[in-house]
Amino acid sequence: MQSMNMNQIDTILADKQFLPEDGLVIFGEARSGSTWLMELLGHIPGSIINWEPLHEERGVVPVSLNWGDRPYIPIEDKHAEYVDCIMDMLSLRKYSEWTIGKNSIEDLVSGKMVLTKFVRANLLLPWMCQHVKFKHKPVLLVRHPIDTSLSQLRAFGSGVNDYGEIPSGINNARFTNHRKMMQEAQNDLEYKITLWCINNMPVLENPSLRDWVEVVFYEDLIIDPRKQLRSILGRIIPYEHISEVMSHIPLRAPSETNLQGRLENSPIKQLYKNIDVIDYSQKERIQNIFDHFGLKLYNAFGPFRLCSKSL
Repeated sequence: MQSMNMNQIDTILADKQFLPEDGLVIFGEARSGSTWLMELLGHIPGSIINWEPLHEERGVVPVSLNWGDRPYIPIEDKHAEYVDCIMDMLSLRKYSEWTIGKNSIEDLVSGKMVLTKFVRANLLLPWMCQHVKFKHKPVLLVRHPIDTSLSQLRAFGSGVNDYGEIPSGINNARFTNHRKMMQEAQNDLEYKITLWCINNMPVLENPSLRDWVEVVFYEDLIIDPRKQLRSILGRIIPYEHISEVMSHIPLRAPSETNLQGRLENSPIKQLYKNIDVIDYSQKERIQNIFDHFGLKLYNAFGPFRLCSKSL
């Protein structure tokens, strides 16, 4: 979106009275398929995309809050400025060229619902749901950590020289507590998977998770996107409109962030392509990481989840 349009955007959004609880929120890891899911749900009539408002440089979180790249706020936290920040971003009272830039002027004019996508907010999920009484259950998209981590490495590289480096930001004791595991990583993949466990296991293990969010698994979305989308849409729009909306959604269209420019023609090949490039000894080391963190949802030897009853 051109910067010269920002005054026009300000005028349009100033007339909107979005409420935080009225929007739909997508949580997920980077490279988990959240962009694809957002693009699909973006076909809901009247939706405005709120793109990654937690981005450290391009988002809307004040630097003074020191949230860092992957903020964690305990569910019992009462800081008013934290609550205000989330309320402002979910209602589009605060936005930037980056966060609003996926929309056309026409999208903004006709917009009736904010669709917010986060890849940095999984650890905020319990706290956020405590303070925002969402009318539509947020969606948590979960993808196999090996699949996710390999995709992250291809897209962004490792980004660190010292596996024991403690990321900056509030409430970061989880990294200090698991620093030994971080340092024991023998390569970038093991390091990324360790971070995945650190940043996701507290939420996945929470017994209230299903009360807060609708959990969608990447493998289910790839294999049967129609079923998954109908389930989500059924909670957002009137039943009689679902078929019409579904008719406008390109179910096998690639995400704009797909590095290869397309999805595999076979969903099963799509799921196996990352797992299959890893040798057995590496998978054993990854399984040791999973065992250390108590991850039972997936193992290191196949792309499908073992059991989701614990979620």
